[in-house]
Amino acid sequence: MRHLFLFLIILIVVALLQLEPACARENVVRRDTDKDGKIDQIALFDRRGKLIRLEIDSNEDRFMDRFQYYEKEQIIEVEMDTNHDQRIDCRDYFEAGKRTRHERLSSNTGQVIQVIQFDSQERLLKIQKDTTGDGLFDSIYHFKEGRLFSSSRDTDADGKPNIWQTYRDDKLLQRRVDDDGDGRYDIITRFKDSKPYYQEKDSSLDGEMDVFIHFDADGCAESIEEDTRHTGRIDRIRTFHAGLPVKVIYDADGDGFKETITLFKEGKACCQTEDRNQDGRPDVTIYFNAKEEKERVESDTDLNGRIDTWEYYKDGQLARVERDEEGDGKISLKIFYRNERKYRLIRDKDNDGRFEITQWFDRSPWTMVMEVDADGDGKPEGRYCYKKNVLRLREIDEDSDGNPDLKEYFNAEGKLVKSQERHEAVDHLDITWFYNQAGEAIQAEEDHSGDGHVDTWYHYQNGSLTTVGEDTNADGKPDLWEEYDESEAIVKRSIDLNFDGRPDIVEDIK
Repeated sequence: MRHLFLFLIILIVVALLQLEPACARENVVRRDTDKDGKIDQIALFDRRGKLIRLEIDSNEDRFMDRFQYYEKEQIIEVEMDTNHDQRIDCRDYFEAGKRTRHERLSSNTGQVIQVIQFDSQERLLKIQKDTTGDGLFDSIYHFKEGRLFSSSRDTDADGKPNIWQTYRDDKLLQRRVDDDGDGRYDIITRFKDSKPYYQEKDSSLDGEMDVFIHFDADGCAESIEEDTRHTGRIDRIRTFHAGLPVKVIYDADGDGFKETITLFKEGKACCQTEDRNQDGRPDVTIYFNAKEEKERVESDTDLNGRIDTWEYYKDGQLARVERDEEGDGKISLKIFYRNERKYRLIRDKDNDGRFEITQWFDRSPWTMVMEVDADGDGKPEGRYCYKKNVLRLREIDEDSDGNPDLKEYFNAEGKLVKSQERHEAVDHLDITWFYNQAGEAIQAEEDHSGDGHVDTWYHYQNGSLTTVGEDTNADGKPDLWEEYDESEAIVKRSIDLNFDGRPDIVEDIK
């Protein structure tokens, strides 16, 4: 009997061992739910017939992309391959049949890049995002009763949030920004219906707000008040309409008075005024063209309430300046420019409406050439040439025939050193004078014949004539000499008869 009992036990054990694989196979159920010939669900049951895992092929590509895990017949976790690349990129966790946590994984690295937490009623509680893929959650959202009420972001990847936002009824109420990471808010923006209506900025990051922006109903800037010098005082106010600038008021010199006003048309500057003496009236008005280039500038330079200077521009460059120097409403001065360099000036000195003085600034080698045409015949009676503001040459045309009757030359110190004048000739300057440092004539040369060669030489001392030399045969050398005393009476005459440069006849005259 004992051997029979033992044999029965062995038979039962062998039978159990043989039944185990059969039981395991029976725990897996494969189904073709849409009857297309492809298995799209695989369910795994435990020995008691309780479901422990369900695999689903949601897109009919023969690869399972959703895996549901159960415990005590309640779902506890779901893994999903949402982009069908055969890698899990989403996980959901459940407690008591309700989802408590959702994770999203990176398709490239597999690391968690987003976590969503839910409350006991399966409402949103918290969202954490890694938007840069560096392994740190840089965006965090907090919810109350399923509604968003605050969020924070770390945009500079230092591990600390630098942007904070608060919400009401899922609508943005306020945004605070700490740009430099010093723990102080540099930008605070307030919202209404999720659109900004007011903003403060600390543009210099010194801890003091210096930019204040008001927004219109569309969320576009309506006015901007700025403390551009960071003195605690608003010195610039900009106003806008539909996002386009309309007016800018500015304290350009920082004295506390906003003297500069710029007006805009269709978003472009068209006019700018400046009240320099703070009397409420503009002293300078600048007009701009469609390209926002200066076109004309009108100025009251003596601040008497009347415009006296006009500037004209071409392609944004200064082309001409006109001035009323007498304040009588008449233009008495015009200055012309080329490539923003002054090249000509005309002046009506006697205010008769005729510009009798012309100055040129492009007549090399002179830095300035001034011409005076008093009678207005187009032929200047006087021409004055300057170098570095020093008169170096003066030409006088007394008979207005277009040819100078007198030329005077000056050195760098402005002292007369030479002059040429029409003495006896009618068609050329026939005598040249030379002067010492004191401006006294010391020598003169005369060309009687007009052939361009000197034929008479005059020598002076202390302003008195001492010697005269004459070239009678036109060989360029004197052959007749006369000497004079202090009273300029002739006292001696010498003649070179054979033109060898030495006198042959000497005559004393008493």
